[in-house]
Amino acid sequence: MWQLKSDADAKIEIAAKQYLAPCQNKCPINEDIQRTNVLISLLPEDPEQAREGVIQIGDYLHYTNPFFTICGYICGICERECNYKTKGGSIKRRLLKRFLSDTYTPYQKTKAPLDVIKDKERVAVIGGGPGGLMCAWELSKKGYVVTIFDDNQKLGGALRWIPTYRLPQDILDAAIDNLVRIADIDVKKEMKLMNGGNPLDQLRRKGFKAFFVATGTPSPRPLTFGMIKVEGQDLKNVMYGLNALREVNTGIIDQDLFKGKNVIVIGGGNVAFDAARTVYRMGGKVSVVCLETFDKNSKDGIPADIEEIEGAHQEGIRIVYSRGVRKIIGEKGTFKKIESPKCTSVFDEKGFNPKFDTDDVIEIEGDMLLITIGQMWDRTLLEKSELFDERGRLAVDPVTLQSMRKDDVFLGGDVRRIGFMVDAMAEGKQVADSIDKYLRGVGLQRWQIRHETTEAPLRKIYKSEPKPKWTSPRKRHNFDIFEIGFTLEEAIHEARRCLECGPCLACKACVAAGVQEQLPTVKVDENLCSGCGICVTACNYNTAHLVDVKEIIEGREVATRRVSYSDPLKCKACGQCVSACPSGARELLPEGSMMGRRKLTYEPGIVCFSCRFGWIYAAEELPKNIKNLIPVVCIGKVDATEIVHAFKSGADGVLLLGCGEGDCHFQDGNKEAKKRVYLLHQILESFGIEKERLEIVTAIDSCGKTVPGLLKGLSDRVRSFGPMSIGG
Repeated sequence: MWQLKSDADAKIEIAAKQYLAPCQNKCPINEDIQRTNVLISLLPEDPEQAREGVIQIGDYLHYTNPFFTICGYICGICERECNYKTKGGSIKRRLLKRFLSDTYTPYQKTKAPLDVIKDKERVAVIGGGPGGLMCAWELSKKGYVVTIFDDNQKLGGALRWIPTYRLPQDILDAAIDNLVRIADIDVKKEMKLMNGGNPLDQLRRKGFKAFFVATGTPSPRPLTFGMIKVEGQDLKNVMYGLNALREVNTGIIDQDLFKGKNVIVIGGGNVAFDAARTVYRMGGKVSVVCLETFDKNSKDGIPADIEEIEGAHQEGIRIVYSRGVRKIIGEKGTFKKIESPKCTSVFDEKGFNPKFDTDDVIEIEGDMLLITIGQMWDRTLLEKSELFDERGRLAVDPVTLQSMRKDDVFLGGDVRRIGFMVDAMAEGKQVADSIDKYLRGVGLQRWQIRHETTEAPLRKIYKSEPKPKWTSPRKRHNFDIFEIGFTLEEAIHEARRCLECGPCLACKACVAAGVQEQLPTVKVDENLCSGCGICVTACNYNTAHLVDVKEIIEGREVATRRVSYSDPLKCKACGQCVSACPSGARELLPEGSMMGRRKLTYEPGIVCFSCRFGWIYAAEELPKNIKNLIPVVCIGKVDATEIVHAFKSGADGVLLLGCGEGDCHFQDGNKEAKKRVYLLHQILESFGIEKERLEIVTAIDSCGKTVPGLLKGLSDRVRSFGPMSIGG
């Protein structure tokens, strides 16, 4: 049975400096992406057994990211920094989380509430979007009594504007409802806090000791040309896309409003494309007009996700690049067309500052206009709460997110800076830490962990990304989810494609899954090291290098010598450097395969070394005649002395079972093992011993179904050779 070990055995060390895989470093909440990718890759192919594993992985993710089921539908920030993006296509982390979500979402309603005593102060969270919910979750885990105040019928904030063809409402409802239930959070919905006076003072009088204001940016930004508001935004058939999305999702808008109409959407972000693709599903013909260019790699490139743009193209949506809006023209009070000058640049050294060629102007006609160029604050609560400084700005400490106007108030999410869902979640988590420190009376300043990105491992084989599975554009005239998720087999295959770029210290998936009891560490004996540098060439992770050390005799420096060194913060403990070292100066401590030697018997038979990543369940259903199956973390770690030792111990044959080509968890383990087998074949033959007694198989067979046949085949061959003996 698949079983994730207790994380007490696999805690992630926190240091002032920490190396992470680039995907995890890009994620604002530093989700353990590599770790859970590895755990997915180790799932059994049996759906019932895999379900238990998925729930365990989900429980691990849910504790630190209760929105991971939503992220699986709408968040792919990590994929933008994947080392695979230019070498076959980024690992589809979003779809891997959606795969987990498909099983975990129905299970959520059975999860028990947090086992936490709520004996701390009352905290008010103003705003029930992802930032506010994340803050409430983290504070509840610490024992605070949290109340969320929100003006809407349902919590979720801007998540409620995302079209259901991208994020189904039942997925969103399940995540939020279960978060509130599990954390025992009180919610006051549709409650206005502005019935005279300072709304936060009203709550202070009711006993609340700290406040997180996360009211987001619920108001659409009006269209401007330069610094001047464009006239005509009050014409009939001119709408703001943000309001349209909200009304479509809540059922307010007439389903036939856009049917048969030519609709122009202004904007180049995801919200603009959500609006455009929503209009398409409601029977409209759509043109998107944006300031940006089609080149996403340019500083002026269109900001919408590539999947949104590709989906729009498939649905026949026209995109007009590098055009702005100078004038909205109406006829008899109804929208008719726009004047659209050429945009020559979007950003300069000051930031967003569009420039136009007013001699290059076209007119674009339409029946309706949707303006979707961004969002704004609702200033009312912020002003009544006295949170603006003398210059009309929100004065917030950028590290602690504490208001510089009111010590007990903290601000975050889109109200502070507009970003993605996970950006708001990160600030909610950050504020929870600050509020906890504030209420405990300790300093809010904290150590800033410096996260650095590891380089991509050296590799010759890069597997191509899976092709998107989308329903035909002809079948998208509805709000059903259009993207088809991974099957179990597809999820395991995609997770195995991950390069596992981060160091073992920041992952420990193999420990959590029981592949090995603890992480081995590379030790170098400087007295044996000759400084030849072979270990440096053997290391795929830029971890091993040579350093100069001083030789001290009787307190005096007499010489400088070059020796090998491995950076423990980067090391993957793959053992390639150990196997390659000609002087035996390097070793892994502890080494799992060495412990396996004690299992060897002194009886004739077959000894099998099997990789636990490719053949993790191979030992569960062993035939009775198989006496010696030794699981190892990588067959690249099985050196020549261990194979010879097996023969000396009485083995008639030795079988090595490694991962398939390009599937080795440590990149080159199979290649190194094959080199070793090739050399040992020559050595065995030089002693008159049949080389067929030593065999290597590289494939993926996690359940070990082929092991009995492989061992029987080798047994039959060596039986014909007769018994074998190597002198000690």
